[in-house]
Amino acid sequence: MGSLGSIGDILSMLWRRRLVLGTTVLAGAALSYHMAVSQPHSYAASAVLQIETPRSFADAPRGTGGIAAGYWLQLVQARLMVRDNILGLIDKYDLFADTPAMSEALQVQIMRNSFRIDPVTGGQYYANAEQWPGVLRVTATMPSAKLAADLANEMAERVLELNSTTQTEQVQETLEFYSREESRIAQQIDAVESEMAAFRNENLDVLPTTLDNRPTEMRTIDAELSEIAGDLLRARSEYDELMSRSPLSTIEQRNASQINNQITLMTTRQDQLRERMSEIRASGQRSVNAEAQMQAYDRRLLQLREQQAEMSGRRAAAETAQRLDAEQQSEQFILLEQATQPDYPLSSGRKKTMVFGLAGSMALALMLALLLEMLKPVIRSAGQMERSSGLRPVATIPKLAGKPQTK
Repeated sequence: MGSLGSIGDILSMLWRRRLVLGTTVLAGAALSYHMAVSQPHSYAASAVLQIETPRSFADAPRGTGGIAAGYWLQLVQARLMVRDNILGLIDKYDLFADTPAMSEALQVQIMRNSFRIDPVTGGQYYANAEQWPGVLRVTATMPSAKLAADLANEMAERVLELNSTTQTEQVQETLEFYSREESRIAQQIDAVESEMAAFRNENLDVLPTTLDNRPTEMRTIDAELSEIAGDLLRARSEYDELMSRSPLSTIEQRNASQINNQITLMTTRQDQLRERMSEIRASGQRSVNAEAQMQAYDRRLLQLREQQAEMSGRRAAAETAQRLDAEQQSEQFILLEQATQPDYPLSSGRKKTMVFGLAGSMALALMLALLLEMLKPVIRSAGQMERSSGLRPVATIPKLAGKPQTK
């Protein structure tokens, strides 16, 4: 590269290699033009749909199964882009007939990338997943204008059908769910009531009732025990007084024996009353436990009945939503504008291909010229001689034009 030390040397090199440069640039330009022309056109057509918020869910109470807009749109798109649906479109419109060797997986992927469903609200794409889109735009991008319009309208019709089906299925599933829940809770109520009745029968003797006389009996026993305690005190005093006399007469011995018998009877009666009192107190403890268990049964039944009432209300709301969905379905899903054939194709990048191709061919031509100079490094001027050897030439003989004369 020592021979290219100035702008003059570079211009001289370009002039010498003008044939290589011109040939390379022309060949690259021709190849770029062929590639640009061979790129197919793409046409985009859009159909516009009006999707109102379903009144069957807008009027229903909260929690009765309304579909969020984001989930609804994802569900519709997923159902539209399933493999069987895409293959059905390919067979219906005889797509990819010119490329029979292309695999079904690649065909399905190309078709999925050719469709787009954009929700629109107020002229701008919405971002709120809970907000229902007022307008949907279904766009199809195809090689021909007619095919783009036909497929956009086909997909729009399928969006309407799927929208209707999705709403109906959701309402039906909601109704079935609340009906099953109501039936399940009713079975739980029956089971608790049966368990409660069995427990009551097993503990009937300890459960408090309106005929329960245990408090009265305990008061009676207390009174009798107090009376017996007083009688025992007096009897024992008399007995001790008699026994303190010695010797006892026959009458006194008989009286002492009678008093002793009375003391024995009163002691036995006192023990019986105390045992009965213990039984009543133990029965009272069992009654408290049984009553607590019965109250637990009552609370559980109350909760289940509240749940049953709530499920009944939601089931009734779901039935109302089902009727509204059946009656107002045709008013909610409207095709506002069918797709028409576009007049102009989308930008296919032909100009960009030409520009990059021409720039690449010019760079390649310049590289070839530099390579030829490197393969044949010839000193062609005094400046090149001075830069390469450090010696300044005394004189230079210019190249003479024309043919040499002969004698």
